[in-house]
Amino acid sequence: MSEQVTPDSVPANPFLRGSISSVFMRTSLPIVFLTMVGGMLTVADAMLLGAFVGPDALAAVTIVFPLSMLLVAMSTVVGSGMASILGRRLGARDIAAARDALASAQGLAVLLGLAALALFLLCGGALVDRMAGGGSRHLADPAWLFLAISFAAAPVMFLLTVQSDALRSEGRVAFMAVAGVLLTLGNIALNALLIGPFQLGVAGSALGTALAQLLALLLILAYRMAGNAVLPVVGFRFDRDWGEMLALGVPRSLSFIGLSLSSAAVLFALHRLDLDNADAVVTAYGVNMRVMTFTFLPLMGMSLAVQAIVANTAGAARADRASATLRLAVVVSAVYGLAVQSVLSAAAGRLGGLFVDDAAVALEVGRIVPIQVAAYFAFGPVMMAASHAQAVGQVRRAAVLSLGRTYLFAIPLTLVLPLLWGETGIWAAAPAADLAMLVLGALIWRRSR
Repeated sequence: MSEQVTPDSVPANPFLRGSISSVFMRTSLPIVFLTMVGGMLTVADAMLLGAFVGPDALAAVTIVFPLSMLLVAMSTVVGSGMASILGRRLGARDIAAARDALASAQGLAVLLGLAALALFLLCGGALVDRMAGGGSRHLADPAWLFLAISFAAAPVMFLLTVQSDALRSEGRVAFMAVAGVLLTLGNIALNALLIGPFQLGVAGSALGTALAQLLALLLILAYRMAGNAVLPVVGFRFDRDWGEMLALGVPRSLSFIGLSLSSAAVLFALHRLDLDNADAVVTAYGVNMRVMTFTFLPLMGMSLAVQAIVANTAGAARADRASATLRLAVVVSAVYGLAVQSVLSAAAGRLGGLFVDDAAVALEVGRIVPIQVAAYFAFGPVMMAASHAQAVGQVRRAAVLSLGRTYLFAIPLTLVLPLLWGETGIWAAAPAADLAMLVLGALIWRRSR
């Protein structure tokens, strides 16, 4: 089957035709739409847990958010690294090498998924107990069950990430958008059924997501078998491309690990302050994370579009189109960030009530959100620059632009600012990190130019 695909049979590369603005729009809009629909799952899930189970369920999922993000990070390291390699090989019309890259990524995804499950079985219980504060069984037990289901489904999740990133690099974003919308809505329906009528609580949330991921993977494989993608269904390789994939994928993966560590730093800082209303603040932070995740997803969609376009144009030796794509993406992301900042600041007082029927939690959400989004306009442009660097294979610059905000600024500031400003310092760390990283990113880019 794989021998049927040759350079002559591959359609003209969609990233090399038309104006930059039109290519960016037709590539990014379906991905952004897909990520936003996917973000609806995060928001709906929190609402379902708050409505059917209560604030404790939302708090239980929140305290293990760092471990959930580690799982996402491990899946991202393969898919992101492969996308850079695959895009350049497709841009150069080297179909055999592109097919090998996909097979190698699948082999690495399965091994990492099994390794993640093994690590969780060895030390997951102790970590969850520690994150729940030792004796808080009402939080630790549901949190462990949620993670156990998620890690058991890790191999499927990792393969789905690889296949999704491959389709994006192949320019099949329309199929991704339609299939993603249907499957996300199905995921929400499954979660609602399992959390509500079946009363499975947080386990229903994790199980519904795992089932949806399996259905999504099967749908993509059927799409490839029907000959609709550039590449066919391939097997697993365990001997090629892993070093370059890991080198290119680690910066984006470490950015997700950074989200995990940032969340852990916030929870640690809150615990250190020993607040009287600690439970309400932690639940409010969980609500805030879901809101910010939803607003972050369009930026992630734009960055994935930038990666796909730039990797293909770089592979075709069209550096002019790659640079023009970056300039456009920087402007669009900055405007979007400013819009999000304005809307969330104006609506902050009403956000908490959408998730839980608890006045104390709603009050905390309204207090926290305006502080955290005070410089959100600065976040997107640096993210676009990091995607450009990663797509063209500039590992060091990609690493600094992807990781600098979290590791150089956000985590240290989260730990230091509360010593000066109390709890307010925890939330002020995010805008301070955004502004600092914007300055550092501009300096790096100017020097590279």
